[in-house]
Amino acid sequence: MPLENLVPYYRGARFSLIGLRLRHPDLPADVRGDIERRIAMLDDFSEAAVETYRLRRRRDEERASTLG
Repeated sequence: MPLENLVPYYRGARFSLIGLRLRHPDLPADVRGDIERRIAMLDDFSEAAVETYRLRRRRDEERASTLG
């Protein structure tokens, strides 16, 4: 599966963590902190996947223009 196709899965995991946090506001502080770190991690993964896609597309376009 191409990396960029993982973005919807990252988004789903992110929203499930947000839902967990909202549904259980009485979670211990260490668990809430862990949720926040995981949300940030998923955001980073999503941004990296999109940027990797853009860089790959740009590279492929440059290669096609030099060959054509």
